Order: sequence, then C-alpha cells, then structure tokens
Amino acid sequence: MPFTAVVGQDQLKLALILAAIEPRLAGVLIAGPRGVAKSTLARGLAAIDTRAAGGFVNLPLGATEEQVVGSLDLAKALGDQEVRFKPGLLARAHGGYLYIDEVNLLADALVDVLLDVAASKTNHVERDGISHAHPARFVLVGTMNPDEGELRPQFSDRFGLCVELDDTLAPATRRAIVDQRLAFEADPAGFVAACRPNETALAQAIEAARQRLGEVSTPEAVKDDIARRCHAAGVEGVRADLHWRQAAVAHAAWQGRNQVESADCHAVEAFVLCHRRTRTPDQTSGGQGPDDEPAGTSENTSPASDHDGSDAEQNDAAGEGDWGQLPPRHVAPAAGYTLELGAADIVMPRRSAGRVFAGRRRGHGALAPGAARAGPTGSRIDWFRTLADGARRPDRSPDLVRRPQALRESLLDCVLLDLSASTLGGDAQARARAGVLAIADAAYRARRRFGLLVFGGARIEWLVTLQRAPRHIATLLDAAPAGGGTPLADALVRARDDLQAGQHAGRTARLRTWLITDGRSRDEIHGPSWPGELIVVDTETARISLGRARRLAEALGGRHMSLAELENARHG
Repeated sequence: MPFTAVVGQDQLKLALILAAIEPRLAGVLIAGPRGVAKSTLARGLAAIDTRAAGGFVNLPLGATEEQVVGSLDLAKALGDQEVRFKPGLLARAHGGYLYIDEVNLLADALVDVLLDVAASKTNHVERDGISHAHPARFVLVGTMNPDEGELRPQFSDRFGLCVELDDTLAPATRRAIVDQRLAFEADPAGFVAACRPNETALAQAIEAARQRLGEVSTPEAVKDDIARRCHAAGVEGVRADLHWRQAAVAHAAWQGRNQVESADCHAVEAFVLCHRRTRTPDQTSGGQGPDDEPAGTSENTSPASDHDGSDAEQNDAAGEGDWGQLPPRHVAPAAGYTLELGAADIVMPRRSAGRVFAGRRRGHGALAPGAARAGPTGSRIDWFRTLADGARRPDRSPDLVRRPQALRESLLDCVLLDLSASTLGGDAQARARAGVLAIADAAYRARRRFGLLVFGGARIEWLVTLQRAPRHIATLLDAAPAGGGTPLADALVRARDDLQAGQHAGRTARLRTWLITDGRSRDEIHGPSWPGELIVVDTETARISLGRARRLAEALGGRHMSLAELENARHG
C-alpha cells in the first residue's frame, strides 16, 4: 500500500516524515492498538525515501543477539578456515529503516544493544574471535500496545518522537479505509501506478526539506519558550529540548520556511513530550498537552492539524480519594521507598508463574536470547574455539565447545490488596497504599514484572495486569473504591488461576506474592500451598490482635509480616 494512499493517521504521517527529514531525531515510537496502519506507513515511507539505502529491515522479537549485531561467517570458517564477520540486521538497516513491532516486549539483551548503537551510531562487535565495527545509522520505528507493558525509559527516551494512536474511527473514515484497501487488493499494480505521481511528489518534497534544514534559523524567543515548556512538563535531562528544536526546524523546512515559528513548535510538541512528560505543564505557559488528538481527519500533514486539550495523565500521588487520609509523616513516599527481602528473610519453595496472555509470543523471559536454542545446558556454542580445536585435530570431528550462558532470572511481584471495610480503620489504608506504591516502584526500577489485584465488596479486579512494572500507579490506586465485605477466597482463587494460566502459557518467572489484608473474612481458606513465595502483610490495627492474617499465612504456606515490618524493609 503506497504511503500517500493510506486514509487518515495524519499525525503519524507527519511524525514519520519529520524523522525522515531530520535523521538526528533517531526515530518514532508508535503507541496504539493493532490494525491502524502503523507498519504500512513505515514501509510505505521507506519505499519512497530516496536516501533509504538500507531499505526496510524488520527486527523480529525472536531474533538472537548474533542475528542482530552479526557473528562469525560459518561458511567461510568451515570452507576456507577464514575468520570473517557476517553482518547482522543492524548492518542491513544502515541508511534505512529498522522496524520493531511490539518493541516493549523486546528482550533486554537486544534493548541493551540498541541503546549502545543509538548512542554511538556504530555497532561494535567483540565476540567469537571477531573484533569488528561498522556504522549503524537508521530511522528506528517501534510500535507497542501500552496495555502489554511499558517500554524501558532509557530506551523510549532514545526515540525522538512518539505518537499515540486511537482506534476510534468515524464511520465515513472506516468506509474510506476499507474502500481503499479493497481497491488495492483488486489491482495492486494499477493502484500503485495511479499513486506514483503523489509518491514522487512526496519524495521530492522530503528531499527538498532536507536540503533546506541548514538554512532554517530558530529565534531566541522560540528557544526560551521550548525550555520553559520542557521545564513545566517535568522532563528528565535535556534530550526533549534538543529533539523539540530539531523537530521544529524540520517542520519549518517541511513547510518551506527559513525560520521556526510558533506554529512549528505547537505542531511537534505532542510528539516530543508524549513519552517524556512527568507532570501536566502550567496552563500559563501556553503549551498544549502531549496526548492531544488532531482536530481534523484530512490527509494534509501540515501544521493545520491542531492540538487541543491537555494531558489527562497526572501523577496524583497526594489525593485522598477513597483511602480515607494521606500516609502519615513517618511513611516514606513511593519515590524514596524501597524494599529488601534477602534470602535469609524468606525461605519458600519457588515455582513458576507468568503473565496472563495465553497464546501470545513474547520476546523476553528467564533465558537470555539464544540460550534455549544452544543446547540442554543452556549454553551457547563458542564457534571460534570449536573451529580452532577442529583445525588442530583434522583427523577427527570437532567437539562442540560451549560457552556458559549467563541467566537472568525473571521475578514477578504480584500484589493482592484488600480494600474491604474492615481495613478502613485508622491509617491502615493509607499505609497499605504507601506499601503498594513502594513495591511497584521497586519493581519498576529493577525492570521486574508486576501485577496488582484489588478486592472488596463485590469487586475483584486487576488494576494492573501482569506485565513489566509501569512507572506510575498512584492514580489507579486513588480511583479504587474501598468498602464492603472481604471476598478473600474468591480473590485468591482468581489470582491463583490467572497466575497458573500464565505459567501454562510459557511465561515462567519466579513469583513473589504480597497479600495485604487484615485476614478478616468469613471464608474458610484451605488447600495447597501458594505457588511461589507468599508474604501476608497484616494490616490489622486493633490493640488486641486476632491473629487472622498470621493463620492465613500458615494455611497458605507463606510468611507473615506486619505492616510496620513492610515499612521498615529496604531492597537494593
């Protein structure tokens, strides 16, 4: 499907065009549901980009590190006894586009590689007896569904621009999309030929904008305005400022101007701050929110697509909501509250568990990339040593020499929070809330997976499904109503079933469950021990303890911990 033939998605089109004009923007992160033309537009732009020498390279989630960075050329090594570098996907993408679908599920080892390449623009390979380096400059396009987990902040910040898409389409737009798609499928060659004049014109306009980049100036007032807005948005570092200026210059060049205007800053603000904002900017700054939706649905990708509204996402960690009162002064806030539970503190049987996404492929897990394919010992073949041993003993078949593979154990922190009326006394709810935020913050900083299930009254709900720990959950907690009875047994059955479903789906991890409750329930709790480590955090505040939470921990084969002990814990 040609780029110019795609109906709608004006904001995404504009972001991709700006990234093609200004390569220093590094790429575009696209957050949104499936079926909204994300990959179609990325492929279409690469097809008409006159400078995309590397074309369009797709990096699959299941790729190994050797396939991405390059490795020893086995054909040359076995046939000619010559050590030669075999280029990987990064080498193929040089000068073009590197596309990663579901980039938030990419293996950590591959994310580390891409971070290094994004910083140096060079791929350095030191492995299998090879010492090699080659340039790796490309437009990085990544797509993700935010419901399946967040992207590591170090990686998301490397994307100069970010676009959040919505799958809500007007009936007329939906019909136009289907009509266009069916016309393309009926006669692909004729359809592409009919679009060729528009494609050529767009390619020429992009090249003209590139040539104009060096002539565009940025007034001092615009520079000051960008700095003020970045400060108001609470962004970390100055990469947002840098990319905002670059994007505004690229937009001015795209519009044929030699000086950046206020309209250029407005047009790219949402792209730059969407994935970097940590707080809502002051309305007096004149800025617009990062999650603004375009005002129209025209095909024009000019600044006419306005941005109205403000950011709906707020870090409202101080609101009272249904929690009764704020945490007391002695309770540390989530930002500075960490946990420590050493091996001596918890001695529990470890079993596997995982996220509840059956049938979905996943790019990261307990083993490093390639470990599962390397052999039963979980190691990777050291081809250089294997071939060297074979050359010294040509009379016999060489033995495979394996290199130990470092294993990174995956840990899932699952919190089950009791919001029933019996936990509303005193400051128990506020202290429990602070503890949940602390556990979530520790999981986020350690890049662990996290889940939060709340129960109370007739409600049993996953506020955070089992995924990589999100950055902020305070707003979700504030909105969770408290009160009613304690459906403890049903909540435990729901959590256990979902965790076991994730285990059967192949997403194994070491499980640590935090059951935060006072144990007051009419339900009889019995059955097998809880899968993985279980810590029952006792929120009972009565002067004479009934010990129900302690007996609950014993029944489930877990460890009992008071709320005060949770507050005093530290985790590095």
